Amino acid sequence: MAIEVELPREIELRIRANKDLDSLVRRRLEHQIQKDIKNDLFLLMTFDDLLKSSELTEKDINDLDHRMKRKMMEKLGWR
Repeated sequence: MAIEVELPREIELRIRANKDLDSLVRRRLEHQIQKDIKNDLFLLMTFDDLLKSSELTEKDINDLDHRMKRKMMEKLGWR
């Protein structure tokens, strides 16, 4: 799978000026992306395990979500 990453202009110019940086940056990005995906998958699996026996429905969760956000907005004076 190919992923396209857009780097800040300053970094891109430095990489063009020093070809050795290209492979170094590429390896670092690949490593970081793999690590982030692995951590995200671990969290998703953990949450799935924790919630599989939950009796809450999606409607219950949406209601809680809206009530919490409404209360936070009221406390911050946004409502």
